[in-house]
Amino acid sequence: MKSIKETIKKTRRSQAGVKLTPKEVLYQIGCVLLASFLFAVSLDVFLLPKNIVFGGVTGISTILNILFHTPVGLMIILINVPLVIVNSFLFGPRFMIKTIIGIASSSVAVDLFSFLPQLTDDILLCALFGGLCMGTSLGLFFSKGYTTGGSDLISCLLKLKFPRLSNATMILITDSLIVLVSCFITHSYVSGLYSIVAIFVSSLFIDLVINGASRAKLALIISDKPQEISAALQEKLQRGTTLLVAQGGYTHKDKQVVMCVVKKMQIYELKTVINSIAPDAFIIFSDAAEVRGMGFESDSI
Repeated sequence: MKSIKETIKKTRRSQAGVKLTPKEVLYQIGCVLLASFLFAVSLDVFLLPKNIVFGGVTGISTILNILFHTPVGLMIILINVPLVIVNSFLFGPRFMIKTIIGIASSSVAVDLFSFLPQLTDDILLCALFGGLCMGTSLGLFFSKGYTTGGSDLISCLLKLKFPRLSNATMILITDSLIVLVSCFITHSYVSGLYSIVAIFVSSLFIDLVINGASRAKLALIISDKPQEISAALQEKLQRGTTLLVAQGGYTHKDKQVVMCVVKKMQIYELKTVINSIAPDAFIIFSDAAEVRGMGFESDSI
C-alpha cells in the first residue's frame, strides 16, 4: 500500500502544472472509463451476489446493501462526501480533484451496470475473479493518479490522531474491522475468509498493473572482463550498460562492475552471453520497477 500511495503522489506531482494534449486527455478518459467498468463488474458480477465484502468504503456500502438493500454506488458517494470535504480542507482542493473523479466514475458505474448477470455460483471463483477485476481497476486508477477514496481518505484522518502509525497499518486495521463486522452481520465467517482471498488477489493485481508492464531485472556483473561483457551485451541484447567504479573488498584492487537492465525474457540470453566470455563472473539479479527510457515502454501520461 505504501508503494501505491507513492505512485499516486508521484503521478500527481509529475502532472502538476502540465498541460495535457488532446490525445493524452482522451487516453486518461479511456483509462478512467475502463477502470470504472471493471470496478462495477467486480462488485455487480462477482462480489455482491455472494456477500463478499471488500475493504474501505466499498465494504461499508456492501454491508449496508446486505442490511437495507441500498444502492452500493450511491452509498459509496454519500460516505465519501464528508471524507473528501474534510481532506480537502487539510490538503487543499487541488489534491482532491482526481479523487472526486475516481469516486464519482466508479460509484456511478456500480449502479449503472447493476443489471449485469452473475456468471457463476462458485464462491471461490467469485472471490478470485472479483479480486482480479477490482485489482485491475484500482491499478488503472492509481497508475494515472486517481483514487476511489475510502481507506486512503480515512487513513489520512486517522494519521492526525495517531501519527506514529503508518498509513498502511491504519488501512489494514480499517479493512480488517470492516471484514470482521461483515462476518457478524452475515453470520458467516466463511464469507469473511473469501473476502480476505478477494482482497489478497486484488493487491496482487494492483501491483501487477502498476509495475508489471515496466518491471525488469537489474543485473550487476563483477568480472575481470568488464569491457568485453559490456560490448557483448550492447551488441547481442541491444541493451545499454553502465560501468561502475568499485574496489574489491579482499584484494583492494580497483575494478569495474557492469550494470545492465534487461527484460525478464532476456535473462537466459544474458547469462549465456556472460558465460561465453567469463564463466567465473559473479552476477547479482534484482527486481527493477518503473523502468523508463530507450528500449523500455514509457508512460508519460
